Amino acid sequence: MHCLSQEGRIIGFSILDGSTIDLMMIDPDRHRRGLDRRLLRHAEETLLARYATIRLESFADNAAANSFYAACGWRHGDRLEGEGPTRVEYVKNARGD
Repeated sequence: MHCLSQEGRIIGFSILDGSTIDLMMIDPDRHRRGLDRRLLRHAEETLLARYATIRLESFADNAAANSFYAACGWRHGDRLEGEGPTRVEYVKNARGD
């Protein structure tokens, strides 16, 4: 787990599991201030130091998050069907392809 804090308060965090960014959250009051990119970049650097390809999942209907990941260079992968909402996989590697 990696935490992002300001003024002694946790305002965001990411949880990494193997080669996967398992969860990433930013305080909604602090969205669109570049903090999400900083937290994501830290998670990417941490994982790409160990793995050739890294991944994350997002809900298929979460257009804002999916646009964010695409803008940050993540490549849209497979749709993941199963119980609950449909998810999509995003992948990234050190080579950028």
